[in-house]
Amino acid sequence: MLSILIAVLLKLIWKQSKQKEGAFSNFSISKGTVQLLQARGVTYLFPVQVKTFNPVYSGKDVIAQARTGTGKTFSFAIPLIEKLQGDSQERRRGRSPKVLVLCPTRELANQVAKDFKDITKKLTVACFYGGTPYNGQIDLMRSGIDILVGTPGRIKDHLQNGKLDLTKVKHVVLDEVDQMLDMGFAEQVEDILRVAYKKDSEDNPQTLLFSATCPHWVYDVAKKYMKSRYEQIDLIGKRTQKAATTVEHLAIECHWSQRAAVIGDVIQVYSGSYGRTIVFCETKKEANELALNASIKQDCQSLHGDIPQKQREITLKGFRNGTFKVLVATNVAARGLDIPEVDLVVQSSPPKDVESYIHRSGRTGRAGRTGICICFYQRKEEHQLRYVEQKAGITFKRVGVPTATDIIKASSKDAIRCLDSVPQTAIEYFKESARFLIEEKGPVNALAAALAHISGATSIEQRSLLNSDAGFVTMILSCSEEINNMSYAWRKLRELLGDDVDRKVNRMCFLKGKMVRFLVSLLLSSSGCSLFSRISSVPCFVDQDMTGRRVGLSLFY
Repeated sequence: MLSILIAVLLKLIWKQSKQKEGAFSNFSISKGTVQLLQARGVTYLFPVQVKTFNPVYSGKDVIAQARTGTGKTFSFAIPLIEKLQGDSQERRRGRSPKVLVLCPTRELANQVAKDFKDITKKLTVACFYGGTPYNGQIDLMRSGIDILVGTPGRIKDHLQNGKLDLTKVKHVVLDEVDQMLDMGFAEQVEDILRVAYKKDSEDNPQTLLFSATCPHWVYDVAKKYMKSRYEQIDLIGKRTQKAATTVEHLAIECHWSQRAAVIGDVIQVYSGSYGRTIVFCETKKEANELALNASIKQDCQSLHGDIPQKQREITLKGFRNGTFKVLVATNVAARGLDIPEVDLVVQSSPPKDVESYIHRSGRTGRAGRTGICICFYQRKEEHQLRYVEQKAGITFKRVGVPTATDIIKASSKDAIRCLDSVPQTAIEYFKESARFLIEEKGPVNALAAALAHISGATSIEQRSLLNSDAGFVTMILSCSEEINNMSYAWRKLRELLGDDVDRKVNRMCFLKGKMVRFLVSLLLSSSGCSLFSRISSVPCFVDQDMTGRRVGLSLFY
């Protein structure tokens, strides 16, 4: 108890010191901007904003790397707005933008533009991206723009059509720079920046590069746009965890055929009917199929590149507003989706590039909150999971699928919360039926049946904790003699369970640690053996080629 109190006290002291360091009075921020920041719930600058404010405000080129959810957008938005608002030049009609922000996705562009608009009433902020009409964007350029946020494709279109003038740009921001300069965007970015940049000139626009992941090649490519002296700000470092520290990282082994059903159980247990969940899939087809799967009991919608832009915006707005609680998406939602209240992120498989895992997991645990990210993997993907651990600097906690008890507890909790929202006027109409049920079933059974029906948990499958197979239960077998290899373990099981052991056992592995010799009283009708004990969580096990004395197995239930 004392250690917990000390930890809480230290955390409180640390938070107070950060608040003092990030006090608005320490920076050149106008009263009007402070009021607008406070309206957004921002009462002090976060560490990345503290580190970057003065370099950005003073006009230095900056490469900044910080974890997702730490406030990177305001890191450049606040100082750039203060710099432009301090410029006494007249806001004439038809003026060309002074700030250009390039983003890899429409969703991120929208989010960045909103952040700019929320903290300035004096500057005109425009957001250009594909899938939307040209006419409205042309009208904005005729009226005059101070800050232009957009995706490379649409910005390049306006340049080629002669509608957009970028020769007056003084500040260029590449947000999520690692993706911006990747092969898919490098050529478009080069074409756009060629308009505003001159080769080897120190008078080029101020260049600001921001991301949660900056591979070495990013620095090499970025130097062609930056002045010879630039500021490098890294709040992650080479030896520290790259993923958000406010996120707990879990992993569940599950065959693809069982994945949809298990994801439904995971959402129910870890997020419930009232929390927000984002499920990331590798393909658009998978996202569509999962969003329609009956295993997900909560209202659910999909988001991917084949969905029209207008519908994507409606979907994101509905998710933000809580109209539905589960969003099944491809990587279009991995960056720029700033919704602090996301409780759970599920990844249907380990992504091939670690940067995707970092950005996906960073959709939860934002703005000081904590979150959970659960990554599903198949046995053959174990090496990829370990690669993600190594490169992201994290350690997955291997957990089993939710048990029937876990699902019932979570469903009951949701059902009870649902009852709190029923108005008293509606309750009056059901009192007569309630009295009848109580007389017929008894008060406890009547209420339990009602809660089961409300929660939808009337039929729950038992699953193996080791591999998620339905109809199997995971147990521990304790043996008095040494088990030197897997063949010996199978031979021992055949003695206990009979010749049809292959039908009864579908997975086995050795456990870590020394054996404590004990017997359990649980009898299996198929064998009459008392050496098995049922478990409710996944213990720490070792690879199959290692020696152990206890065997974890999945038995047909």
